Amino acid sequence: MGATAFAGAAHAQDAGTTDRSGTDLPSITVTAWRASQGYLIPVGSTATGTDTPSLDVPQSIQVIPEAVLRDQGAQSLGDAIRNAPGVALRQGEGNRDELYIRGVKTKSDFFRDGLRDDTLYYRDLYNIAHVDVLQGPAAILFGRGGAGGVINLVTKQADGQPIRGASIEVGSWGHLRGTFDFGGALGSAAAFRIMGMGEDSASYRDHYYLQRHAINPEFRFQLGERTQLDLGVSYLNDHRFDDRGVPSRDGRPVDVPRGKYFGSVEQNLSRTRVQSFDAKITHQFSDQVSLSNAFRATDNKRLWVMAYPGSAVNDADELQLATYARNVDRLSYFDRTQLVVDFDQGSVVTHKLLLGTEVSWQRDNDLQVLPDNGKKKILPGMYPLSNPISLPVTMTKIDFDNHAVGKEFGVYAQDQISMGSHWMALLGVRRDRYSVSAHYLKPGVTPNYTHNVDSEWSPRAGLIYKPVENDSIYASVTQSYTPNAFNLAVSQKKPDTANLPPEKDTNYEIGNKLDLFDGRLAFTAAVFQLNLRHVLAEKADGSGDKVMTGAERNRGYSLALEGALTERWSVYANYSHLNAVITKDTEDAKAGNREGLVPKQQFSIWTRYAFNEHWGLGGGLRGESAKHTSYTNAVLLPGYTQADVMAYYQTDHYRVQFNVNNLTDRKYYSTANGDDEIMPAAPRNAMLSLSVNF
Repeated sequence: MGATAFAGAAHAQDAGTTDRSGTDLPSITVTAWRASQGYLIPVGSTATGTDTPSLDVPQSIQVIPEAVLRDQGAQSLGDAIRNAPGVALRQGEGNRDELYIRGVKTKSDFFRDGLRDDTLYYRDLYNIAHVDVLQGPAAILFGRGGAGGVINLVTKQADGQPIRGASIEVGSWGHLRGTFDFGGALGSAAAFRIMGMGEDSASYRDHYYLQRHAINPEFRFQLGERTQLDLGVSYLNDHRFDDRGVPSRDGRPVDVPRGKYFGSVEQNLSRTRVQSFDAKITHQFSDQVSLSNAFRATDNKRLWVMAYPGSAVNDADELQLATYARNVDRLSYFDRTQLVVDFDQGSVVTHKLLLGTEVSWQRDNDLQVLPDNGKKKILPGMYPLSNPISLPVTMTKIDFDNHAVGKEFGVYAQDQISMGSHWMALLGVRRDRYSVSAHYLKPGVTPNYTHNVDSEWSPRAGLIYKPVENDSIYASVTQSYTPNAFNLAVSQKKPDTANLPPEKDTNYEIGNKLDLFDGRLAFTAAVFQLNLRHVLAEKADGSGDKVMTGAERNRGYSLALEGALTERWSVYANYSHLNAVITKDTEDAKAGNREGLVPKQQFSIWTRYAFNEHWGLGGGLRGESAKHTSYTNAVLLPGYTQADVMAYYQTDHYRVQFNVNNLTDRKYYSTANGDDEIMPAAPRNAMLSLSVNF
């Protein structure tokens, strides 16, 4: 995203951790880029719902600051999460964010400022202060889903600081992107901030284009001495060429140039519009008691039309192509109320109690049509590897026309207990009721209506021992559940799968967190085992149909190092070892097979050195061991290591940055969507950005 506005970027390091908590922010006036702008945010609220040092959280969490994203030239959420151990990308059919967290696939466990953001789209980073990756089940605060963890994007706020910034980026394959960030005070009791982005880019992939723009005004009002109101509106429009990569051959990606496209040049597209309104009011009754209510309304409209590889390449150098068109219209409302009571009266044992309720309502209209002359999604005939391009086809055959409404009510309680100077505990429990009603309007489908209700408990328990002030040894057990209809648009396709039992998940974790160099550097080590039951997966043929893969055991360990070795030398590094294995035979999956797209080993290291207040260099390596494209284990993607470098020059009023990614031009395959939709990674590419402060 480049260096958006330097005042905003520098300020986010110091005050972006409040997560709309209502806590008064420190007064900071930024007049220059700072070499000390760090890679460490030591306090946040994602893991506990209250502002808590990471050292006091008995669970793995990575906070990826804007400084890291800026230095790496991160362009997407996918770029950002490569900094988190045990998180892998799934292709998402070329039109949405989709991840594996600790071996668990998710397209819905995304949150913004703690509220659910499960709309299916590519998220942009132009208005993001930091990206928080909470690993392990997180249902007590976030509700349904979250078996492997959640992604919480913490946004920049209207904090009254004078911000006047803009940036422009140019890069390989016609990349062109600009951002702006302006804000300040509106009298003595109000503040504003308005952020925006526009992009027009091509790609190393043939025929690809991306056109998107977004805007996000934010306002803050001080309603008396103890009451604060935050209001925000955001709009994102994304239009891109929908590309699902290349097919396989003999259990490997087919050997073709990285840019070679398979599908329809004239028809493939993805259009997404996301509009949302946010409001949060916080009242501080006293220094010990606060009450907050957060509300979000989101309207999302999506259309995607695609042709893509529908089979592997055979011995005659031919393959099948598949196609379909889909239109999803989603309206969502989320509301969360939290009461925080801090029982700290100077006693040896203290409590910080969090009580909360969450209510949501979502409505989906979901229409999918297929080619008139095809067999399901498969087009007739075979296509030669030399020219795998289909002409436009007529699609009027209704595959499904579904209308679903989901309602959720949750209530939860959590207690953070401090027992002297060495022991701490975190205890909590949540009860959810989630119901989904769906109408199926496809002729001949019986039944044409389903109603399903899941009511589940989600407990959490953690214990911390601190032998010294800067060292935490912890153990925790967490549980969550994932109903079959946790995401309406992808779960309520057919009546015969609507009432399947919810997935049940239990995570056992022990770890050690250590703050070094007077708190400048944080080290985390964790060992975990995640047991999953009633696991649903998408079929390996890319159809999107659901299959039951039964039980799964995801076991491993992770290491993370974040912060600064010296005042000028920063580092952000991680390593994970993860074995995600199916443990029970089903009709579709075999016990002993590994979960798809989950590498056994994964690492990234990024470091930056500031020679002085003007000049700096950065660079890093990231890589993965080999991984299968799906639970069938029929297709293998080789492992890889990629090198990236960066250099910058900055003054008080501008910053010039130059990034080169995939420095050695390594050819590899980053992700897939089943066994025959495999995405080659980008070859060597460069980006030049200019950021200014007015």
